[in-house]
Amino acid sequence: MAADITTTAAGSSGEATAGTKTITERYVRASRDLWLRLSHAIHAQPELAFQEVESSALVAETLVAQGFDVRKPAYELETALSARAGSGTLHVALCAEYDALPEIGHACGHNIIAAASVAAACALREVANDLDLTVEVLGTPAEEDGAGKVILLERGAFDEPHLVLMAHPSPFDDPAPPLIAATHFTFEFIGKGSHAAAAADLALNAADAANLAQVGIALLRQQLPEGVRIHGIVTEAGSAPNIIPALSRGKYAVRAPAKAVLDQVLDRVEACFRGAAVSTGCEVVLRRNPRPLPEVRHDTEIASIYQRNAEHLGRRFCNLEHASRFTASTDFGAISQLVPSIHPHISICSPDVANHQPAFTAASRSRRGDDAVVDAAIGLAWTVIDVAQNTDIRSRLEERKHSAPNSAPGDGRHRHAPEMP
Repeated sequence: MAADITTTAAGSSGEATAGTKTITERYVRASRDLWLRLSHAIHAQPELAFQEVESSALVAETLVAQGFDVRKPAYELETALSARAGSGTLHVALCAEYDALPEIGHACGHNIIAAASVAAACALREVANDLDLTVEVLGTPAEEDGAGKVILLERGAFDEPHLVLMAHPSPFDDPAPPLIAATHFTFEFIGKGSHAAAAADLALNAADAANLAQVGIALLRQQLPEGVRIHGIVTEAGSAPNIIPALSRGKYAVRAPAKAVLDQVLDRVEACFRGAAVSTGCEVVLRRNPRPLPEVRHDTEIASIYQRNAEHLGRRFCNLEHASRFTASTDFGAISQLVPSIHPHISICSPDVANHQPAFTAASRSRRGDDAVVDAAIGLAWTVIDVAQNTDIRSRLEERKHSAPNSAPGDGRHRHAPEMP
């Protein structure tokens, strides 16, 4: 246990804060085995986007056993859930992710996210009445592919919270990591197949079109703004070398520091595909993702509070310049544009290991990964306590909720239920 767990701030009571922090820390540490069983169980059965049946059930069962009022399914998504405790005026929500990646499983550590958010919420339940809190866990499926949080946002899941929090595993500890805007699109070139030797002149080569588009993107990169990333795969480009392909397909992603930059870059990237179609005589069909992801907007004041709390737990934030180059994207960005939010990174491995590598899958089930579950849970819980007992920040959050327009980031809020994924 940390020797000094009081984080003082304007409008807060140090003695009261220390008492509630002690309660939550002792609760998380005393129940460590419970949180790690949840983390390990999710890790052991990786499930892809919108298929997290067992993982979401494990999260729901754990919260029911800890006295939460659980609704599952939630918001017309089979693997989403909402679990609440307390009835206070300040509503905080902790996001629990639990989807995995194809082939490499929990190589982004969502098992740690789920367990830490559940542990933090359960600890806060112990002091919710004292802090005038409503504590909610939102089980958010399909972060890796499907923008589950954006769907939940559209369906009203984030209408009530004043503050949304989660902590994400990473090679670095970073209180406000640069999480940039992103989207993806699919392409399909439709040409004309033929014998590759006897009648090549009768063909329109769809594989060549895909190659030309990739060359165009490679040349375009030198004219793009700093921080833009373009990456993709070709999933189909013929079946035999002696048949000129009549069809090629694939998927590309584009990232940029901000949504406004992303929109401009996306038009230029798609032009590479249209140009390739003209050059080869093929037709091209481009389908944009209907839910582009804006950049994450951290509440910097609350992120700083999280950093101080994490430092009390022994976390070190000495590599922030290095960590700032570790960019990624998340559907959490859509939430952060509308509701005050923090999305800190918590280290579980050395800097030579990165998310979405098999080595990160192993790290998510390692001793450092287990320690991150506990540290993230306590750090998030302490941050909520500081916010709840800081009259200035609490008033800011409550007043913002009352005055916020009923519109989501980007293209506006959709109050209708979109098509099921």
